Amino acid sequence: MTVSKEQRMMVQQFALKTDKFSVFPERIWMELSEIREARGVYYANSFTDPATHLQELDAIVKERMKDDRFHGRVKSVFEILDRYADALVRLSSDTPFKNRNHLFARLGIELDTLIGDYNHLVEVQRIPPGLGSVLTQIMDAGTKAYLAGRQRNMLHKYVCQADTLVSVVCDEMVNCLSSDMLSKLVENEASGVGESFNFYFTKRTPPSIESEKEYISLKKRVETVKVLRKQTIQTVKNLKVAHSKIADALKKKKSLKETAISLNNFYREVEYLQSIVNGLNIN
Repeated sequence: MTVSKEQRMMVQQFALKTDKFSVFPERIWMELSEIREARGVYYANSFTDPATHLQELDAIVKERMKDDRFHGRVKSVFEILDRYADALVRLSSDTPFKNRNHLFARLGIELDTLIGDYNHLVEVQRIPPGLGSVLTQIMDAGTKAYLAGRQRNMLHKYVCQADTLVSVVCDEMVNCLSSDMLSKLVENEASGVGESFNFYFTKRTPPSIESEKEYISLKKRVETVKVLRKQTIQTVKNLKVAHSKIADALKKKKSLKETAISLNNFYREVEYLQSIVNGLNIN
C-alpha cells in the first residue's frame, strides 16, 4: 500500500511536531537538577568554615553527576521517540531516497538498539522489535518515479508498524511523568528552595538583593516545572491518539478530516509546551 501526497504532507507535519516535542519531557528533570544545584550553592555559602563550605560544594557536584547520568528507564523512552520521529521526518520528506541508504541504515540500527536496550529493562511493557529493519530495507536504485513510489510504500509500512511502539512509549512516558518518584522530586525542590535560603539568610544577614532575586527566580522555576509536567502528560496522551488516528487513516484510507481534530489538539499542546519552555529559557 502507498500514501497520497496529502497523506505524506500530513505525516510530515506530525513528524516535525513530534520531533520538536521529544526534547521537552527531559527538560523537567534538567530543571530540577539545575534548581537543586543553585539552591545548594546558597546553602553551601551559609558556612564560613572553608572545609565545610567545600564539602557542601563537592556534594553538589556529586549530585549533579548522578542527575546527569539520568534514570535509564526514563531516558530510553525519550530517545526511542526522538529516533522514531527523526526517521519519520526524513522518510516523509519530499526529498528523493537517492544517496540516503547509509543514513536510513544508521537510523534503523540505532532505533533497534534502543528498543532492544529498553526491552531488557525490568517491569516495562515490551516493544515489538524489528521496526528499524524497515529503514534498512530502503534502496536508492531506480528511476525518480520508482523511488518516489517506494518511499511512499515504506512510509506507509513504517507508520503502521510503529503504532504499537508509539503507544507503548507514550504509556511509559505517562507512567514516568505521573510517578510518585517524580512527585517527590518536585516537592523536594519546592520545599528545598525555602529551606536552603532560610538557612542562608539566617547565617548571612542582611541578605543581598541579588540573593533575594535568586530566591524568587527559583521559586518561580519550581512552579513552572509543575505546569510543564502537567502539560507534558496531556501532550503525550494527545500524541498517542494522534499517531493512532494517522495509522488508522493510512490503513483504511480514511479521509484526513477524521484525523484533523486529534492532530490539531496535539499541535496546540506542543506549541503551548514550547511557550512554557521559552519562559524557562528567559529565566
